[in-house]
Amino acid sequence: MNEKEVEGASERAHFSRRDFLRVAAGVAAGAALAGCQPSSPPEKKVEKAAAPAPAQPKPGGTLIYGMESESDILDPHATGGWITARVTFQIFEGLAAEDLRRADVPYPPIIPGLATEWQVADGGKTYTFKLRQGVKFHDDTPFDAEAVKFNYDRMMKKDAPQFYQRARSYCNYIVQYLSSTEVVDSQTVKFTFKEPFAEWLPVSLQSMGQGLMMSPAAWKKYGNQGLAEHPVGTGPFKFVERIRNEKIVLERNNDYWGPKPYLDKIVYRPFPDAAARLNALLAGECDMILCPPPDSVQELKTKGYTISQSNAPHVWYFWLNMKDPIVGKLKVRQAIQMAVDKEKMAKDLLKGTAKAAGGIIPPGCSSYDPKYDPYPFNPQKAKQLLAEAGYPNGFETILMTSVDGSGQMIPVPMAEWIQRDLAAVGIKVKLETYEWITYLSKMFQSLKPGYGGYQLSWGMTTNYWIDVVSNSKRQPPDGVNIGNYANPKVDQLLLSAQRELDEPKRIDFYRQVQKVIMEEDASLWPIVNDLNTIILSKKVKGFINPPEEWFQLSTVWLES
Repeated sequence: MNEKEVEGASERAHFSRRDFLRVAAGVAAGAALAGCQPSSPPEKKVEKAAAPAPAQPKPGGTLIYGMESESDILDPHATGGWITARVTFQIFEGLAAEDLRRADVPYPPIIPGLATEWQVADGGKTYTFKLRQGVKFHDDTPFDAEAVKFNYDRMMKKDAPQFYQRARSYCNYIVQYLSSTEVVDSQTVKFTFKEPFAEWLPVSLQSMGQGLMMSPAAWKKYGNQGLAEHPVGTGPFKFVERIRNEKIVLERNNDYWGPKPYLDKIVYRPFPDAAARLNALLAGECDMILCPPPDSVQELKTKGYTISQSNAPHVWYFWLNMKDPIVGKLKVRQAIQMAVDKEKMAKDLLKGTAKAAGGIIPPGCSSYDPKYDPYPFNPQKAKQLLAEAGYPNGFETILMTSVDGSGQMIPVPMAEWIQRDLAAVGIKVKLETYEWITYLSKMFQSLKPGYGGYQLSWGMTTNYWIDVVSNSKRQPPDGVNIGNYANPKVDQLLLSAQRELDEPKRIDFYRQVQKVIMEEDASLWPIVNDLNTIILSKKVKGFINPPEEWFQLSTVWLES
């Protein structure tokens, strides 16, 4: 596949044969009707005033971006979280890329990045990439096949000098089936897999760690841990400085191989408190924010701020604890699923910044089904199921959530809403809350008895995400299946999906997985899908909000 083929495929994917026939029929019908009309006298020509030309992008300026919390380390191989990815994807690039310049698609097409083309052979077990020529890292060292091998060996080859165990853990999903990375020549690299992995390319761009390219020379200078504070990539922006809990500063890469960014600089400032984040925007202390207080959105719109939303791959959900003596019972989990009025939460608490989630597969994913909803709100049925499970008077449990964090929206008020709805059917919930970075560390520990569930916001545009959260082999410490879920039927369906190169068949496998998880086991509990609400000041232009949890800021420019 090369750049022209990818671009054409991306366009064709959204204009099907059915679309063509419908448009063609409309044109033909219009022509026929026109031919049947009586002739009319020529209309008097009216000169219309020319519409004002759209403003042209202007180079220069500094964009100040108000983050929902502090970012994690800036090593893309060894970090996770959307807040961090919104920084690292400006600095680093992969061999392929998601096309984040489009907001008009259900999920981002995969396009060439640092590779201009690639071929998949041997039944999906080999990938051969032709690299883009003339690309340099920000430290002026060349990007080539040796650099690609260096990066992948860092994630997987334990006897390599640059091997980093933290990178291996975060990039596990990328390298788990990869047996070797081979330099064919300076501009060609070949990956060989132990078995087919159909979703590997999108997974490499959005696992907990990403297969993005870092400068080998920077590793020699700073070492594995030092790279986190001195990130050096090939992207449109270069790292300048970081002051913890205060700011991260990037500047334009004037030597970028692609279209040059308009902005001189980007400054990321953390505002964990939503009200403080909003006040900073109103005071002109930042130019864009995510996750505004939901009740502020309409007022901001009337004041002239731009409100941008997208169907990003987000689901706010719980892993329910399969090893808890009470929540481990199927009817109890089904009762929990029916007891919370998610539609009302989305409308009254979140004020239209989210929608109720029916299934665990998120929007922005090709296997997403917006009509799927096996557990509509039904508190009477929930009480009946609890009685059948042996708990007519309910029970007590603990639910975990954070106080802030990546994609978490307003987690404490949302958890308190859930607490009230569960209390109405007899389930008494104690909420246990943590600061975001501390909370993330607990994701690698299995839930203990007494804990009913662990809440998280996650999702990917790759269908493989459901494997990450439900495969039995991914229980901690080998993954983040924190609810201890294990079903051989699900594992087999996931394996079939992993090996299936035909996308429609693969989508069907993943939808079968969702059906078993939700209807037979009720092990994952989806609450809402965030609409990725972003507020932009009047001077911010050119921003594109794609169906993804991060975006490119190279298209953004500032109006004086």
